[in-house]
Amino acid sequence: MNAATLDVSALTAFLVGIVRNDPRNALPEGDHMTIWDAPLVGIASASDPLWDALKHPQAIGPIHRSPDEWLPGAKSVIVYFLPYTAAIRRTYPKKSFFPSLEWVSGRRNGEVFNNVTRRALSRLVERHGGRAIAPGNAEDYRAEKMRPMWSERHAAFIAGLGTFGIHGALITEKGCSGRIGSVVVDLELPPTPRPYRDIYEYCPYPSEGRCGVCIPRCPVQAIGPTARDNQKCVVHGRDTVAEHFLPWGYHSCGHCLTWMPCVDRIPMKSIRFPKKTAKIKFD
Repeated sequence: MNAATLDVSALTAFLVGIVRNDPRNALPEGDHMTIWDAPLVGIASASDPLWDALKHPQAIGPIHRSPDEWLPGAKSVIVYFLPYTAAIRRTYPKKSFFPSLEWVSGRRNGEVFNNVTRRALSRLVERHGGRAIAPGNAEDYRAEKMRPMWSERHAAFIAGLGTFGIHGALITEKGCSGRIGSVVVDLELPPTPRPYRDIYEYCPYPSEGRCGVCIPRCPVQAIGPTARDNQKCVVHGRDTVAEHFLPWGYHSCGHCLTWMPCVDRIPMKSIRFPKKTAKIKFD
């Protein structure tokens, strides 16, 4: 394989191999449940005008770096979505204030595996004569007032992998329950199509007022009809859940990524979701 054949099919095959064969794609607890299923992969051009749009204060803001600011001479951005396995998702209780141990372990140990995957992808690019940097692994990566220097969700949107839901997660053809990784490279790779126009195109709520299951499902009322309160979300996952799982050193919440129509697919716009959803009583 040379640089000319390093297209989305080749990249997908490479990443599928890592997900299937790397022993780190497993929980350290219990029966070592597999964390991630086969990924989706997309490629965005580093010159796509949407990168500049992310610097607008109504998007992310000036703190967000363009691909060329991460890697001078950048030509492409490789992005992948790792979906949680159904086994991990099924451990999450339908009605509970707290997530399952398997979920929070998957969030922590799954991100360790995500870092491994970013590095493996960077090495692959280098073996094909290119340079690569994974912003999520960069030493100077930071966020200010919850605005990141690099948003992998937005990178995935630009690469054609999915659109946002009102819960703030990206909805892909494999759903919203997963994690995203990305690598900026100086190889000119064929971009993947972006089969949508609107940022909420895959979410039925903004256009039709239907579904909205994630609104009452949030245990701290962080999700509203038009926006998510990131502060409430982060405090719950980072502090409240962390205290609950203190013996394991885990944290994170996934209520809005489980037991919903968009968990593992793009929800059909024609489906008869209720216009209003009942409040969930958490145990």
